[in-house]
Amino acid sequence: MRTLIRKLFAPIILSGLFLFAPSDQYATETHEYVVLFSHSGEYLNSESITNADVSLVSSESPGDSSAANTAGPQGRVLTRWNIYEIIFGTLSSLIGLTLITLSLLRWKANDLSLISFGILCFLYGARTKAFQFLFDIPFPFWSYTYWFITYLIPIPAWLFFKQFLGRGWKSSFRRLLQVQIVFSITAISVCAYLGDPAAANVGNSIIVVIGFLIVIANLFQPHLQRNRELKVLRAGFLILAPLSLHANIAPWFAEGYESLNLEWLGFIILICCLGYAVASRFFQNEKDLITIAHELETARQIQSFILPGESVDVEGLQIAARYIPMASVAGDFYDFAKVDDKRLGILVADVSGHGVPASLISSMVKIAFASNISQASNPAEVLSGINQVLCGKLEADFVTAGYLFIDTSENIFKYAGAGHPPLFVWRGADQKIYEFREKGTILGQFQDAQYQNISFNLKADDRIFLYTDGIVETFNSAGDIFGFSRLKDLIKRHAKLPAGQFADTIIRHLSSWSGKNSEQVLDDDLTLIVADYKHG
Repeated sequence: MRTLIRKLFAPIILSGLFLFAPSDQYATETHEYVVLFSHSGEYLNSESITNADVSLVSSESPGDSSAANTAGPQGRVLTRWNIYEIIFGTLSSLIGLTLITLSLLRWKANDLSLISFGILCFLYGARTKAFQFLFDIPFPFWSYTYWFITYLIPIPAWLFFKQFLGRGWKSSFRRLLQVQIVFSITAISVCAYLGDPAAANVGNSIIVVIGFLIVIANLFQPHLQRNRELKVLRAGFLILAPLSLHANIAPWFAEGYESLNLEWLGFIILICCLGYAVASRFFQNEKDLITIAHELETARQIQSFILPGESVDVEGLQIAARYIPMASVAGDFYDFAKVDDKRLGILVADVSGHGVPASLISSMVKIAFASNISQASNPAEVLSGINQVLCGKLEADFVTAGYLFIDTSENIFKYAGAGHPPLFVWRGADQKIYEFREKGTILGQFQDAQYQNISFNLKADDRIFLYTDGIVETFNSAGDIFGFSRLKDLIKRHAKLPAGQFADTIIRHLSSWSGKNSEQVLDDDLTLIVADYKHG
């Protein structure tokens, strides 16, 4: 660890010394500064080491067999440009790892610009001599590493441009990315089989040149919306493009081109430009998320206002209501229609879907229910009236609902359902659960749907249980559904609890069953209404 730390800081310190070194410190033959390191990372005095003890860490690529890239028995010699390359490679890799970590923490499957940029920075930094220097990687292994990274680098590059500019003209980015992935896998496999890591260099250079042309064609399309990020990206690419094309084309025409290879400098400039574009998009996304979160909180507060409290005073009844949304806002809805001190209507509804769209429909249900309050004593008419209001306004969405009307003066209730789970009544005198499956037709899709009432005489200590399907369709970690039989068993086992405690017990049992607490995302919205009848 100490050796690695010395290696991390030595290039930074020595590069600063080089900027102000006197002229007699130049190497007499190469006219470049040299720095000597032993394998332990210690700085060595150049006067105490002979030419046989060291070897030059050349700026030539690992693919050139003539380069003296193997370390000597005592140490290595680094040129000024080697130091700069190591510093740049280390910083690029660290930036890449930071961006990758950040993107994983704020993962968005539909926005891969941040992670693709991070992978690009990391791979480009890893391809420099930074990793070879820091970890004393033997040259044969480093040669394979260098070329295999070279074949992989275009993948995150093309992916980034695809994320930033879209699919491109005639899906050119998507097709380029597909070709590059196939080529990279094939190149690495064939080179490993042949034992020659640079065997696919020419093919890779051709694809890179084609890729640059495709990026240029898409980057400068006239119909693109001009903004500061696009202008900066264009400038960075115009600087990198000729330098990168030179690095990929020059080997075909001239030897010794490495001394003029400034692709790394263009890449530094492009990284700055890409970083600006990515940062602008990232902070804009964060700003949008904050705005959305604020709007959702406002919507949650508004929705909480349209839901009644559980405190409804009707002679002979004890009411408990529990409402747990899957998200900030939900599609479940319940409401009370108090006719007088002895008569009460209870509506429980469940909108298909979740989140904001479902919550907006539930607000429509609230309005539709309020407009039919005059029919509160007739559940079938209430559901029919709500259906008439909703039809033609929901497109593919729909609503299930159950409406219960309790008349304590007559010791009776009426119920009608619209595609809703069955109503349960626990009769303490008989120690029995009565089930009412008056499902009816869903609301909002069929204009001529008809609904029917069912009646049931009440006795003292009867418990009526209304709910949405989120109760019975809760899943545990094994994928088992909670189901009706377990719900009935809970109703029986906890029948002696008061209405409020009973409702809380149901919620706690569901949380235990699913393995999720109240702060975790549920499988569905949950709503339950418990009505205990106390008249005799």
